[in-house]
Amino acid sequence: MHFGLNMVPVRLTELTEVAQRAERLGFESLWVGEHILTPVSLDLAYPGGDGKPPFAPDSHFTEPFATLAHLAAVTTRVRVGTGVAILPLHAPLSLARSIATVDVLSGGRLSVGLGVGWMREEFEAVGQDFATRGKRLDEMLAIFDALFTQERPSYTGRFYSLPEMGFEPKPVQRPRPPMLVGGSSEAALRRAARAGDGWYGGQQGPEEVAGIVRRLHELRAEYGRPADEPFEITVLTGWGKGFDAEVIAGYEAAGVHRVVATPWRRSREAIAGIEEFAAAAGLASAVAG
Repeated sequence: MHFGLNMVPVRLTELTEVAQRAERLGFESLWVGEHILTPVSLDLAYPGGDGKPPFAPDSHFTEPFATLAHLAAVTTRVRVGTGVAILPLHAPLSLARSIATVDVLSGGRLSVGLGVGWMREEFEAVGQDFATRGKRLDEMLAIFDALFTQERPSYTGRFYSLPEMGFEPKPVQRPRPPMLVGGSSEAALRRAARAGDGWYGGQQGPEEVAGIVRRLHELRAEYGRPADEPFEITVLTGWGKGFDAEVIAGYEAAGVHRVVATPWRRSREAIAGIEEFAAAAGLASAVAG
């Protein structure tokens, strides 16, 4: 089992210190989520829990790929990833450039957690269609494959068309950085099974995740994906959740490969929280040994 950290709640003045401390303590990865805006009122409820979004209107969100480039620059081994990036908010070509750039500058340490998004207000703010976000995401993944693997890539689809072009540098990771598809709807699970390199879950418990993993394996077989092909299962736990051996064992039994934790309740407690988590999980002793 690998353990990652959700870096969104970390104070920006402590971002470097937390990243370097986490790497020394044995955390495997650092993750940054995305929201372009945090509205005061919402037309649609958050699809989970009590319907309230997991952020306040004045929550701090930095641009994820710029933040990951910084995290990669101040560390040497730990992976960096988006958890998750809302791809249909963006133009595919500029997004592909950001992905390739971070992967190259990090020496091949990038993972891309991705999703369709749920907040209509974000799409309206950037002039992107909310209703077609899933179909556009499917095309974006196909565009990434062309840009990252072909010498003279081009693409023609329903929503996007790209002329024949050069696209360099390619990502270090071949054929692409891992694409971990988020969401628990049937459409999201089908997308992950069909076109993803893994699944990025929310705050589902081990029992629910076990059912999702079973469904993913069924769908991967339906789509003809090889059973021995790597497919990462990542879950994000809630704020303030420390190391719980029983819960972690449940995730491991469910087939989870990575748990991304936020083991502190207040941002000022981040350093103490990761030290306590590392000690309880045996990470610090493993690194020391």
